[in-house]
Parts: sequence; C-alpha cells; structure tokens
Amino acid sequence: MTPERPIVSPEFLASVQPIVLVGGKSRRFGRDKLREPWGCVGRVLVQQPIEALRGVFGRRVKLVGACDPTVVQLADGVIPDLHPGVGPIGGIVSALAHWSGPIFVLAGDMPSFAGVEITSILRIARMHPSAHAVCAFTDRLQPCAAMYTQRARPSLEASICRGDYKLLSVLDAFEVLSVPVAPEAARNINVPIDVHQVVVQPGGLRS
Repeated sequence: MTPERPIVSPEFLASVQPIVLVGGKSRRFGRDKLREPWGCVGRVLVQQPIEALRGVFGRRVKLVGACDPTVVQLADGVIPDLHPGVGPIGGIVSALAHWSGPIFVLAGDMPSFAGVEITSILRIARMHPSAHAVCAFTDRLQPCAAMYTQRARPSLEASICRGDYKLLSVLDAFEVLSVPVAPEAARNINVPIDVHQVVVQPGGLRS
C-alpha cells in the first residue's frame, strides 16, 4: 500500500514505530478473533489495523504479543513481548524498550480506526513533544489507540513491577493529551455479535 500524503514531516513519521498489539487470548470471543473473516474474501480482522497503520507509515508495522503464525505473516515484523500475560501495558513497554523513539499503538481487535484518526493523533503529538502520550478519546481515553513517547516508559515499567497492569490507572500520572474521535472508530471486537455491528472497507476505511 502506498503511504498517504503525510500531514507531518517524513522525518517525524520515520521516528515513530507503528505497532499492533496481538497478545490477547480472545476468551470472550471463544476463538481467535484476530483471524476472524473480515470484509473482503480472504481478509481477517487484524489486517484492518495493520493496513490502517501502513497507510500512514508504510510497510513497517510490527506486532507485539503471542499470536498465530498466520497473523505474523500479515505484518512487517515482530517485537518480542518482554512481559507476556500482563495485557497491553506489557506490549507497549516492550515496544518502547525495542525502539529508541515514540511508538504508535493500535489494538489488533480495533478494525475501524482509520488513517484520519491516526494522523490527527500524530499532528497533536508533533505539536507537543513533551507529552508522555497522545490518546484517542471517545467517552474516555483509549490507551490502545495512542502514541507513547519514551517519557512514558519509566512509569509504565514501574507499574508492571508493582503488579498494576491497568493502563488507564497509569495514565493518571502522565502528561496525556487527548484527541476526540467518533465512538465507532475506537470500537473493539470482543464477542462475535460485535462483528456485525462494525462496517469497514479494506485499508482501514469506514463506510
């Protein structure tokens, strides 16, 4: 996929590592939801966030977390999960430890987050480099649709050491900026019925 025309400098985009979190167990869904058929024939759910990020950053989207080998083949590499089993906070810390700059995070079960939302967050992040994080916001912060800087890493690591794995509770101690997005953009797929409540097109575009 050819990257969209950037709304920030190519140098800034190159400084950000895009990742998709894929380490969930899909317990409520009852099967591996990342491989759930989605949209066009032959496509699966996790391709949506991967392709949405590729539309902005190009083909350098990496996965973090244990997942089926067929999912690994859909992205552009894997970052080892240093904290398996602790949820999204572990994947975010792992990516920050792997990459020297900021990271852009999308959950693997968030198929409707599109390029317009990604670039809105990037624009705010570029304007406020001192922020720990810039998160999408619906009726609350969406910590799995966000950009995190290296300033966030010590607090996140300390939270893991304390056994506190709730991202939202850690964000209370951060300098966090929020970017309003439509509720449907940040909707997660948690149970099978959710699949029929989200309509998307290939490439991370909503219809």
